This record gives sequence, structure tokens and C-alpha cells, in this order.
Amino acid sequence: MNEQLFRWLALLLALAAFTKVFFGVFFHHRFYEWARRQYAQSQRPWTVNLLLLYALGMLVLVWWATLTAYVPRGWILTAFITLASVKSLGLMLRWEETSRRFEHLIDRAGPGLWFVDLLVALLGAGFLLLGLLVY
Repeated sequence: MNEQLFRWLALLLALAAFTKVFFGVFFHHRFYEWARRQYAQSQRPWTVNLLLLYALGMLVLVWWATLTAYVPRGWILTAFITLASVKSLGLMLRWEETSRRFEHLIDRAGPGLWFVDLLVALLGAGFLLLGLLVY
């Protein structure tokens, strides 16, 4: 079971990335307006807390897998998830600054948000390939 954990983590990351891309592409205006409203709140909304819980849960799982069931190239997921989780935690602890920056980014980026969706799609494809071909 532990040997398969890296595969499942990679596939879960791919699913999360493709879900974000789906909404970002097919419901672009509504999705980013919803995201802007989330960032405009003075307190962290429950959706952001849920995403933080997801990030920290992935961190615990990847380190458990790293320590209990070494697999070649497992360090790729361990490093990525560790960096992403630490960055997410830092952003959430500075919610006021983070929310202003992301709200401003959404307002100012306009068509540039399609580039974000493209990058997330490429990242999701990378995780999918890791899950299917590497682990």
C-alpha cells in the first residue's frame, strides 16, 4: 500500500490541477470573480481554510510515504509538496497581505489569467505522467 501512495498523491495533484483548469477555462469569468470575492474578505473564508487543510494533509501524506516506503524519484513529489505547503501556510498566516495581492492580481491580469490556467494544466499533466509512468 505504501508503495502506491506516491502514485495516488501524484494523481490527486493532477486531478486538483485539472479541476482548477476546467473551471478557469470553461467558467473563466465566473470562476475568477468568485476567487476575487474570496480574496476580498477580511477574514480567511472557509474555502481557503479547506485548501490549506488539503495542502497540509498532502504534506503529512508525502512525508509519511517518504519515510516509510522509499521509491525512486519520490523526492520530486516530496520536494514539490513540501515547498507548496510551506508557501501556502506562509500566505495564509499573512492573509491580509495575501488577499490584497491576489485580489489586485486578478483585477489587473485580465487575459493573463489564461496563462495561469495553461501553467496549471502543464503542471497537472506533469503530475499525471508521474502518477502513470514513474510511480
